[in-house]
Parts: sequence; C-alpha cells; structure tokens
Amino acid sequence: MIRFEDVIVQIGDFQLTVNMTVPKGFTTVIGQSGAGKSTLLSLLSGHRELTSGKIFVDGTRVDLLPPFQRPCSTIFQEFNLFPHLTISQNLNLVCGKSFFVSDISREKIKRVLEKVGIVELIDRLPSEISGGQQSRAALARVLLQDNPILLLDEPFSALGPNQKSELIELVYSLSKEQGITVLLITHDPKDAKQVGGQCIVVKDKKALGPFETSEALKKNGLLKGYL
Repeated sequence: MIRFEDVIVQIGDFQLTVNMTVPKGFTTVIGQSGAGKSTLLSLLSGHRELTSGKIFVDGTRVDLLPPFQRPCSTIFQEFNLFPHLTISQNLNLVCGKSFFVSDISREKIKRVLEKVGIVELIDRLPSEISGGQQSRAALARVLLQDNPILLLDEPFSALGPNQKSELIELVYSLSKEQGITVLLITHDPKDAKQVGGQCIVVKDKKALGPFETSEALKKNGLLKGYL
C-alpha cells in the first residue's frame, strides 16, 4: 500500500497536491500532457523532491530515502537499453553487475525473458529487435530488480494499438502472478478500461482518487475532456 500524506510539490509556477492511499494491485494514472502524471511517479521513485508532506510504502516512510533505496522500478518512454550490449548483457547489469554473463546469470535471465516472451532474442542487440520487443526487454529488466512497485511512464505509447494492448495485458498478468503493485501512466482511458482495477486522475493541480474504474470516473464527470 502506498500513502501520499499531504504531499505538495512546487516547481516554478507548477504545483501538484497529492493526498491519497493507493492499494496494492494495478492502477492507471490518467491526465493530459503537463498535468503532473510523471511528477507523481517521480515523487514516489525519489527522482523529484517533495516541497512538503510524506510518502509511505507499507507503513514505512520512503520520501527521505535516496532513489536506489526505494522499493520501486521504473520503465520510461525511452527503454534505456545500452545499444552496444546484447539483451543478456543489458539485463546482466541488474543481476550480475558486469558485462560478463555467467552461466548462473544467463539461466536467470532466460527465465525472465521467457516470462515476457522473447527468450529467443537473448543474444540480440537492441537495434536488432523491434520497439515492442525492446519494451519486453525493459520489462524483463525491472522484473529482475524484484521490487514490489513497478512504475510505467507511458513506455508503450509509441507502439501500435494491438502491441500496446498486448503489453498492458502482459504487465497486468505478471503483476497478479508476482504480487507487484503497478502504476501505469496513460492519456488514454481505454487503457484503464482494458484491465479495470484502480484509476487515478491528475488534473487541476491535484491527483484525484484512486477510483474503482474509468467508467466510474466517466459517470462522475472526471474524465471530461479526455473522451
């Protein structure tokens, strides 16, 4: 469980206020460009400092911790795969902390690549695989980090509708299987409808919710301007 307690962040003229409890499970974060969706995730991951307030994860205060000590993994719009390293070498930087992939590490990497459906690409360079496959490799990397919270900052936005839908479904299935809490940023309410679960709306300098489904948001008028 994630709790934002009277959180305010002020960046120049921009301000975002957050006061909510996010339960475990899959939550989409909806809002227009510039509303503060990425800022919300950055506050949790530690890549943006609070102006005031506190953040707790399972009762432990985390806003005073540096990013590397927080229980979060993040996939950004850029997958941050090193272009000169194979997929196995990229993933080995998480589990082996070096370019050399030992037999033990390779088996561990193969298992997680099987989960995301690209084990046959283990020795390819990022430039040799598609954008959808790169997103699966990035997902495999964060699964290896084994953190209980996964933050997705629109990593699938450049993909076609079918690919994006497949990957959202994959993340949802893996989150259920491994007990991971997921916050997925999107500007498309259809993504929230696809998996149901919780939904946060970021608008008017506030993060609102979480609500049960995007249908509930639509009935309350909170999605006006998004559909």
